Amino acid sequence: MKYKACETLLKTCARCKPEEKILIVTDPKSLPVAMALWEDAAEYPNKSLVMMPTQTTHGQEPTELVRAAMMEADVIFRVTSFSISNTEARRAACANGARDVNCADYDMRMLSSGGLYADFEALVPLVNRTAERLRGSQIEITAACGTHITASIQGREPIAANALSWEPGNVCFPPDVECAIGAINGTANGVVYIDGSIPHPLLGPIKEPIRIEIEKSKIVSITGGSEAETLKEVLAAANDPEHAYYMGEIGIGMNPACSLTGRMLEDEGCAGTVHFGIGDDRSFGGTNACQQHIDLIFLNPTIRVDGRLILENGKITE
Repeated sequence: MKYKACETLLKTCARCKPEEKILIVTDPKSLPVAMALWEDAAEYPNKSLVMMPTQTTHGQEPTELVRAAMMEADVIFRVTSFSISNTEARRAACANGARDVNCADYDMRMLSSGGLYADFEALVPLVNRTAERLRGSQIEITAACGTHITASIQGREPIAANALSWEPGNVCFPPDVECAIGAINGTANGVVYIDGSIPHPLLGPIKEPIRIEIEKSKIVSITGGSEAETLKEVLAAANDPEHAYYMGEIGIGMNPACSLTGRMLEDEGCAGTVHFGIGDDRSFGGTNACQQHIDLIFLNPTIRVDGRLILENGKITE
């Protein structure tokens, strides 16, 4: 069976050329999705598929053999259960010129409906304009539920994640369409109520808001119901109290075809949401190295940069 979503990944998101070396990285849990992509890539003779063990959390380095294969590829599709975006292996492959497409945490439903059926090229102008508006010194994020966070973004480059990897070194995350920027390490302070989703196998869409206090960019308190206790366990399992609790990434979801399903790239890109990336933040200009990166998604926020209104109750303002 052919899927329009697979054609979109190959021809729109990566603009694969027939002669290119295309690598599909997968694991046993994600193999059905990887095979669907493999079968739809019949016209590309130089494709390869490599399997690694299923990992336990986002941000863990792949095996050395997978890293070596990534260094040889022109285009990489990472169809894995957990994302390896925030790893040295991915960064090295992109620095070597690979175009990278993150397909982490996909399920077969995503190939049939949802965020992968957005018009990614049509979204580019708005995403690029919004990213430019994130340039500044100070960011303030609020929400009606009681969220209030401030942080310095001085000197940080905004990222326009357009779900398109067209140039050497590009990385994209379809169906995640977002604008993101890194908070300066040690400058984020306040309270956030996570009432959207935490895309992790033990969590997903949130039923009872989780209250999180952040001081000097570090989580110092997590309270709420059973999901709050699970989040504590997930963060503790990283066994890295110095780095796993730091907030670095601030991302604005911008894909109107996405909904909160518990799947990472669908949830991160969901329009009307903002997410904080906890753990490794080196892909966002930070210095916090960690073998874990988890996104905490909340609903209908308002964002101001140096007092300028960027997002109001989840809606882009221009």
